[in-house]
Amino acid sequence: MAEKSIEVFQELFLRGAPAASIRKSILSLVYGPWRHEVEREEDLRHNAGGEDDDVIVLARDAFDDIDESGLVLWQKKDSYWVSNIVPRNVGELGITKYNLILRDFAARIAKPAAQAGGFAVELTLSDKTLDDWLASEPADELRRFSKLANKSTGASHPMDRERWFNFLISAHKTAKRPDPEQLARWLVEVDGWPGERARELAIDYEFALGLLERYDQSC
Repeated sequence: MAEKSIEVFQELFLRGAPAASIRKSILSLVYGPWRHEVEREEDLRHNAGGEDDDVIVLARDAFDDIDESGLVLWQKKDSYWVSNIVPRNVGELGITKYNLILRDFAARIAKPAAQAGGFAVELTLSDKTLDDWLASEPADELRRFSKLANKSTGASHPMDRERWFNFLISAHKTAKRPDPEQLARWLVEVDGWPGERARELAIDYEFALGLLERYDQSC
């Protein structure tokens, strides 16, 4: 049986043509329910504090039960990426609604503009498994710890602590690893850990990796 995946925020990148060409192609296809917010764009560019990179600000009308939202594209050399999507009337969108707006932008504007303008649209996956975040060895170490540990006590038992340390050392050896929030979500949503214990392990994970990196620098 395949391991359960976790829904994550998607990312979108526009690459493969001069930035000015990408901007022109995107704006040429902005139409309802999307619109170009020139004033917000100018304000954001002004408040960026001297950034040379361009920014594009679009807005998407409310649809279904999703609030009206603003989408920001930042230029990075000869590319743009969606840096944020912010609702106008509620506190936050959450992962599912954020991704729905991003995919709506990709389908209605970005992909048609890319076809006309000769650039590429890169949209990351909406779901990830542990193997997307970790190399095989640390992933196996984490699964071993999680499967055998007492989930009510975390890594306090000596044998559980040893397996947890093995995971931390293995994760430290690779640059491919989840952030603490992703680790906590995997523990809760995939392996059924109590939220409090998962958060404690995620804090310990962040501290341990920082300590190991500092130790390496001091040697």
